[in-house]
Amino acid sequence: MIKVSKGLRHLIKTIGLAVGNVTNVAVLLCLVFVTFTVAGMELFGLNSNADYLENDANFFTFYITFMMLFRAQTGENWNGIMHDCYT
Repeated sequence: MIKVSKGLRHLIKTIGLAVGNVTNVAVLLCLVFVTFTVAGMELFGLNSNADYLENDANFFTFYITFMMLFRAQTGENWNGIMHDCYT
């Protein structure tokens, strides 16, 4: 099918050329997330007032902090995190 369709060949070639750039952006984004995860854990991890935060939105462990930042970045119920912080 790829041999027959000239447009599909161009599309596959373009995707192949773009993979390197997408990889660079993904690595940079992960580096930013790790930086903010460590900073968040350092600043807010030992906060004694953080008992009201839910189990999947706190700064106590690296994984949960990373997932919470990813959740806020993608917009997946970020307002729920904000409401939990102000109750």
